[in-house]
Amino acid sequence: MPSASPVRAVPNDPEAAAVARALRLETFFPEFTGELCAKIFPRSGVCDYAADEFVIEQGESGRDLFVILSGSVSVTISMGSAGAEVATLGEEALLGEMALLRDGTRTASARAIIPTRAFRLMFEDMGYILQHNPELAAHLQGLARQRTA
Repeated sequence: MPSASPVRAVPNDPEAAAVARALRLETFFPEFTGELCAKIFPRSGVCDYAADEFVIEQGESGRDLFVILSGSVSVTISMGSAGAEVATLGEEALLGEMALLRDGTRTASARAIIPTRAFRLMFEDMGYILQHNPELAAHLQGLARQRTA
């Protein structure tokens, strides 16, 4: 089942606060509300995934970043007919940083274990935060290195 397209749903204030924590935006926006989130990231939005639904699939093209707001996902890597779970990610975890920082090809699949809600930060909206938050850019690069080790 292909990954879902983002629904243009504005995050509520607690979800926006979770996005701010995950993206380390507190120093820039101490009160990061859903309304402010929608203004700063106008193409991005909240997506709901059913249990067993793919958030991303290995091999597909995409550079969007996801923040898990609730639920959890299983991250697997396939090599031929074999596959292995490499991580389980829960609330406020970032997903998709590998493709964001590299060539845009997903290096793993992530499937919702239980109903999962995620903020899908569209690549077109990422420029702003990477430009204004070098600490986040370094953090994402560190995550990518860590997950390939």
